[in-house]
Amino acid sequence: MLPQAIMLLIGPKEFVPFDWEAVVPGYQRNLPHLTQPGVIYFITFRLADAVPVKIVQHWKAEQDECLHQHPKPWSSQTELEFRRLFTLRMERWMDAGHGSCMLRHAEHREEVRRCFQHGDSEQYDLGDFVIMPNHVHVLVRPRTAGQLQSLLRPIKGVSARNINAATGNSGALWQGESFDHIVRSLEQLKRLQEYVRNNPIKAGLKPDEFTYEQRWVVGE
Repeated sequence: MLPQAIMLLIGPKEFVPFDWEAVVPGYQRNLPHLTQPGVIYFITFRLADAVPVKIVQHWKAEQDECLHQHPKPWSSQTELEFRRLFTLRMERWMDAGHGSCMLRHAEHREEVRRCFQHGDSEQYDLGDFVIMPNHVHVLVRPRTAGQLQSLLRPIKGVSARNINAATGNSGALWQGESFDHIVRSLEQLKRLQEYVRNNPIKAGLKPDEFTYEQRWVVGE
């Protein structure tokens, strides 16, 4: 955990709530991504081999059908059901430790952490994160306008290039798209912080198999 003195306080004055009237819809490849100035995002991205291609394609077909039948904006109940059906299933698969799990090695996790910190306090405010053996969860608040994917591109690109150079591998290290969610409330932010903190415990990882940092304190 980082020293308390450099943690960022996120309270009602600093928190921008989700607003359907303010979001700008966009697409990166196949996934919908919503953009809203000043909000906090919960982001998940995984190694390219963490989930087999055939399984991803099957899940995507089911997800597309669900989105077609239930177009946004959603009620809170519909959003919870979507998360139960699709997001949680993906998370359970990743927590089971499929694929090469290259991030089990401390030097590769350190490369991802270094890339996270490179744009902190300039392009974005870096929040709590955990680097698991085959995927990453991170909270972030962009300071610049535009699509969130433009901030993630250098993080994923530089870390992939350096990790591949260190291992002698080539090709895609990360899955092409990341999953992002605009944090709706301070209460949800607290729950997501708890999820990030507890994910390694839930997955049964040893202390040397993951990297976790708490960077934000949620105030009242």
